[in-house]
Amino acid sequence: MEHLSAEDDLAFVQDFVARAQAAGADEAQVRLSYDEGVEVDFETTRLSLLRTTRQDEILLTVFKSTRKGSATIAGRAPDATARAVDEALAAADAALPDPANGIAISEPGPPTVYGTAEPDREQLVDAARGHIDQMARDYPAIVTRNAYHRFNRTRRSFANSHGVVRQETRGRYSFFTLFAARRNGHATSFNYHGVSSYVPFAQLAEVGALPQLYGDMVQSFDPRPAPGKFVGDVILTPDALYEVVIPPLTRALSGYSLLSGTSPYRDRRGQVITSPAFSLLNHPTPRYFPEGIDFDAFGIPTSDLDVIKDGMLSEFLVDFYISRKLGIDQTAVWSMFVVPPGQKSVAQIIGETERGIILTRFSGGAPGDNLDFSGIAKNAFYVEDGKLRYPLSETMISGNVRDLVLAIRDVSQETVNFGSAEYPTVAAGGVTIHGR
Repeated sequence: MEHLSAEDDLAFVQDFVARAQAAGADEAQVRLSYDEGVEVDFETTRLSLLRTTRQDEILLTVFKSTRKGSATIAGRAPDATARAVDEALAAADAALPDPANGIAISEPGPPTVYGTAEPDREQLVDAARGHIDQMARDYPAIVTRNAYHRFNRTRRSFANSHGVVRQETRGRYSFFTLFAARRNGHATSFNYHGVSSYVPFAQLAEVGALPQLYGDMVQSFDPRPAPGKFVGDVILTPDALYEVVIPPLTRALSGYSLLSGTSPYRDRRGQVITSPAFSLLNHPTPRYFPEGIDFDAFGIPTSDLDVIKDGMLSEFLVDFYISRKLGIDQTAVWSMFVVPPGQKSVAQIIGETERGIILTRFSGGAPGDNLDFSGIAKNAFYVEDGKLRYPLSETMISGNVRDLVLAIRDVSQETVNFGSAEYPTVAAGGVTIHGR
């Protein structure tokens, strides 16, 4: 793929919109994401891959008499774009009419740029080698199954038939690793962690929650089930909060759950739905997170939003389509969440736990509309009388997310910024824990 400029991208999306209208669309919009990347892959003892990537992702959406059709392409060849127009129009012809369908009207904004334009390639490789050396020195029992250190520069461009044109560019570094521990023929379960940042990582083993996760991993040999069945506390690490609580909670607070009538919070706006110790804030812009974006799928600028403030439900997450469908105000166009820190350290929270578990990862199905959850605690530890006792195996946990967030008793001072969210450690009661 030839190197393309920001001006090339804007010209392409505007021309693509014009061609869709000329072919019969009443309205049209195009979203283009152009990404250039450099990636270093490595394992426990060696670098395995160094590569440069470039790719286009393009989505055309058309509307005809309130019928919607879309098509995607992964390149800009004239025959591919022509087929995409035909496919999108054919899909619209086959779709049902929906008065909520249409494109957004908003003020055009100037292009924005975040992060650096070019990666420090030498630093990408050196940091990967440094991680291999540090792990051999400080954590010799840990096996890195797969890790990658990347720099990506992503340029997103948007145009619609109302003349809305937007573009943003951001360069950021990211690190992801999948790892376990092995000693004397015994192995732990795997864990993983990923973080992104506008600036290079000085030491990969120190990013995000990795110091804690690596330390926990080497203490995870000889696990045992929790003693019997009991109702106790669960101390959710930032990774567990990211996985177990936030996705089902925010899904229940979304406009699409309001539309389907499945949200248990549909009549609770302005009411308390969580512990007063808990707030949930939406900060989707790249100024806050390197994985953020300045505008949404309809070209509408992103903005900050208090979803839950000191336990009270302030706003639902309602996008452009849902606002038209339900006749309510639009509140959110993109979601990246922050749970603000609390007053106590993680050590204090553990020290005040009578009986429960520390949970880092969860293996189970996603909660349904009623927000019940049940599954196996992974990378977890048993806590009793304020002390971490031993690593857990074959231990089930179950509960309900609605009850869990109401039963939050403490939120930690320490937080982890993943580059797409920022979460503390949270302790809550009322979870059923069952050691097999």
